[in-house]
Amino acid sequence: MMATTQKPYTLLWRYLRPHWFRVSLLAVLLLGGISLQLAAPQVIRRFLDLAQSGAVIQVLIGTAVLYFAVTIGQKAIALLTVYASEDLGWAATNQLRADLAEHCLRLDMGFHKLHPPGELIERIDGDVSNLAEYFSELVVQMLGNSLLALGILALLAGEDWRAGLISLVYTVLVLVSMRAIHSPVVAVWRDINQGFADLFGFLEERLAGTEDVRANGAEAYVMGRLFGLLNRIRRLRVRAEVLSSLTFVTSFMPYVGSLVAMLALTATLYLRGQMTIGAVFLLVAYVDLLAGPISTIRRQIANLQRALASVGRIRQLLQVQPQVVERPTVAVLPQAAPTVQSNQVSFAYKDKLSAIGYQPSPNGEGLPITNSPITNNHASVLHDVTFTLPAGRVLGLLGRTGSGKTTLTRLLFRLYDVDAGAITLDGVDVRDVTLDHLRRHVGMVTQDVQLFAATVRDNLTLFKNYSPEAEQVGDERIREVIELLGLESWFRSLPDGLDTWLGAGGRGLSAGEAQLLAFTRVFLRDPRLVVLDEASSRLDSATEQLLERAIDRLLDNRSGIVIAHRLGTVQRADDILILEGGRVVEFGERVVLANDPTSRFYHLLQTGMEEVLV
Repeated sequence: MMATTQKPYTLLWRYLRPHWFRVSLLAVLLLGGISLQLAAPQVIRRFLDLAQSGAVIQVLIGTAVLYFAVTIGQKAIALLTVYASEDLGWAATNQLRADLAEHCLRLDMGFHKLHPPGELIERIDGDVSNLAEYFSELVVQMLGNSLLALGILALLAGEDWRAGLISLVYTVLVLVSMRAIHSPVVAVWRDINQGFADLFGFLEERLAGTEDVRANGAEAYVMGRLFGLLNRIRRLRVRAEVLSSLTFVTSFMPYVGSLVAMLALTATLYLRGQMTIGAVFLLVAYVDLLAGPISTIRRQIANLQRALASVGRIRQLLQVQPQVVERPTVAVLPQAAPTVQSNQVSFAYKDKLSAIGYQPSPNGEGLPITNSPITNNHASVLHDVTFTLPAGRVLGLLGRTGSGKTTLTRLLFRLYDVDAGAITLDGVDVRDVTLDHLRRHVGMVTQDVQLFAATVRDNLTLFKNYSPEAEQVGDERIREVIELLGLESWFRSLPDGLDTWLGAGGRGLSAGEAQLLAFTRVFLRDPRLVVLDEASSRLDSATEQLLERAIDRLLDNRSGIVIAHRLGTVQRADDILILEGGRVVEFGERVVLANDPTSRFYHLLQTGMEEVLV
């Protein structure tokens, strides 16, 4: 993982260092182009002086051919430099994109709840795209034109110290003016980048919820918010352009002054016979040539300021560290169905705590310090949850919406870590095993199935077959699992079998078919503990029967936790745990509780679970 305190030059060095050959080639091209640019006026000076002295036509033609060769060479090198710089810039920034994407994938669910995918896309791609110029064009233009300007100043000073002084004053005035306007431009571009991140996050959320927006007549509200975000970006962009124009004005006037001063100096020296016509041209040409790199540097300063703003936002993102971390341990889980224990587990979502005044962490962007004690018990989701599920048994987890059922399963899967207490599998704290090892042993199926724009095969294996480090899953194994789960009829309905292409989000599949994919996906991993979050609650009866058979196969010889709202679902449970307000209010064997008129579970069965657990 990348360091959290990257400065612009360290970020540049980190990502350019692996591409040392490209950097070396670019440096050679850069120096060659500068040399030819400085040589071209010298050739014209020689031509003018030879013509004035009456040189023969062959010498003049040879000098003209030399100038033509220098010009063609300089343009060819310029073209190669553009190619090399773009190649270098995108090679370096693509690695940065990959590192940022990996970093975001490692961050906790709490972070992703606070930052929509649209915003993260703008961070990973938009900000890094600004750095593509920083790594390529900015380096070439800034460094190359700086060297060119220094070379021109040196040659002017060598010709005449007064010409060198005029050019030096011009350069200093321009640099001072650009320095004065640097900070406000960086600030406004940082705000512009954040504005685009907010815009993309807003669009991603609202477009994803188009059905609900239209069904509830919220189009006017959405468009009003959209116009507000666009108007904010408009105001910031206008301000940025005004500041950029100001740098042009402050650099153009010194250029005019220096050109007038140089013309006056060379005219005086020529009339006195102290300078040839070639020298006059050379000095004026170098002043005019100096305006080129200065102007380019001025323009690139604005791009550099955008890049610096992006670097700041990238550093800010990298400073957010995952709170669910792996301990330096070698604990492993058994291959058999585990005994699941929850020992006085307490937990609170930190984004909820921040809403009641919980102090955010200085190490993260609006994220709290998860190791801090919970100071407001009313914000806690779980309180001292304790139970033991013996190996090979199924726990029915019941409770009203918001009672903490799903939160408990998230803690078991380590999407979050407990604030107090511990969850163990066969006595091993889930925090003492690696995340990969834990998630190979725990499988989860929820109502919402995430499917990708890929083949059925890739959706079932979650792209493991593309990783040389992962265990490959063959087609025969996939078909064997499909047959084992009793899903042959569903599989035969696929037009291209495992090669059937699915749209993003499972477009073209029914909710039931998506759930069938999810069950097959989990079974392929062969977990020892299975968590089902009411996975069949919204299906038609025919598909539900298929899923019920698949669930029976999936839970065979495994421990299971089933979040249930319906009587039919809970009948397969061996034990019942009822949560209320994040606390355990009842726990015991299902058969015993079902026959005890004083138990809450008995009351649920008599009243109707669907009516009570809402």
